[in-house]
Amino acid sequence: MAENKELYYFDFDKLFENFADKYYGEHESEYSSPDDFAKDLDEIYHLWATSPQDVLGGLSPSEFFNRIPTEELIDILKGACVGDGNPSSLLFDRIATEPSLLGGLCELAESSADEKLLTVTLSLIAELGGGDNAFYLGMLERDVDACVKEMCIDMLCERADSDEALCEELLHRAESADDVGTIELMLEPLTYCAPGNDRILEQLRILLNMDPNTAYVAGLIGRYGDERAASDLYPLLDTCDYATFLEIRNAIETLGGTVDDKYRDFSDDPAYAALKGIK
Repeated sequence: MAENKELYYFDFDKLFENFADKYYGEHESEYSSPDDFAKDLDEIYHLWATSPQDVLGGLSPSEFFNRIPTEELIDILKGACVGDGNPSSLLFDRIATEPSLLGGLCELAESSADEKLLTVTLSLIAELGGGDNAFYLGMLERDVDACVKEMCIDMLCERADSDEALCEELLHRAESADDVGTIELMLEPLTYCAPGNDRILEQLRILLNMDPNTAYVAGLIGRYGDERAASDLYPLLDTCDYATFLEIRNAIETLGGTVDDKYRDFSDDPAYAALKGIK
């Protein structure tokens, strides 16, 4: 593959775009509209991926990526994310078939601050089974984009209910934190645990008292499902705006409580007027 290294960072999306345009021109009479053609794009992409391409020396795109040595794939991924470039889905698919690259991908994520590279790398790590809990907890401590942290949280949410050690670590970190952001991050996975844990309930109550985003915290409480928290939510119905009222009411009802639709008059609330179509 050495002679083809200059093609590693070729714009494969553009190559497919050209192939699709040519295909449509040759088969336009078979489609009633471009939208009708779009329905076949997955099949056309497969046709392109398995068709010999002159620019690839007669190899199909799939053959080209399958021939790249495994040890070069992570460096190619890094290069493909530079600037406006994006890695081909075929490169993604190839890496996702190589379990031996999991450790290297975790190291790449831990050393990178680029949002695009981190997003792609975390997706690949998930495809390969995910990193360990320490990896995701470490990522949450870094100054990275919110979407990157959200991807890490999603992985921890999938594990918290069945992983007692993770649950304990998240609780410890929440109880040791003094800032809203950290407590939010730690509690998000914990709300997927079985209700009834006094420590989780206490942290949710603490967050409810210190977090200005009451609607968000109400959502967490509702998801956790501990009926004891309803008593903390009812008083908040008296002073919140309509949008927050809806979230609190949903949480209370999830916990088994009830809130009358006419509990308060929100006719002067802009959100109420917008939702009800009042001019």
